[in-house]
Amino acid sequence: MSEVAGDTRMVARQLDALQEQIRLLQRMVASQSAPLVGTVTEHPHITQVESILGGEPIIKGTRTSVRAIVEHWKFGDSPEDIAHKLPHLRLAHIFDALSYYDDHRDEIERYIALNRVPVDD
Repeated sequence: MSEVAGDTRMVARQLDALQEQIRLLQRMVASQSAPLVGTVTEHPHITQVESILGGEPIIKGTRTSVRAIVEHWKFGDSPEDIAHKLPHLRLAHIFDALSYYDDHRDEIERYIALNRVPVDD
């Protein structure tokens, strides 16, 4: 019986050590990913992360701005054309970006104006 009790105590110590390592890893991940946590919006595919494009609205998990999608659309690209040109996006992302634009037109127009490239005449 004492051999089984010794094995049980050893397994319990190993389990405690593993749980401590898990807690340490969770704290490390939380501290490293904190700057990338985005602001929740009412649009499921749109977020704002201060460290990406200065907090401009983007497609979650990408660096693609809502502004970029809207500019493609304003130049006459259909959502399908945009998906073809930006293959890392799904149509759901593109439609959500256009919906976000419709709900936040002034904000996105301001980003478009700020990013306009001057043209020499």
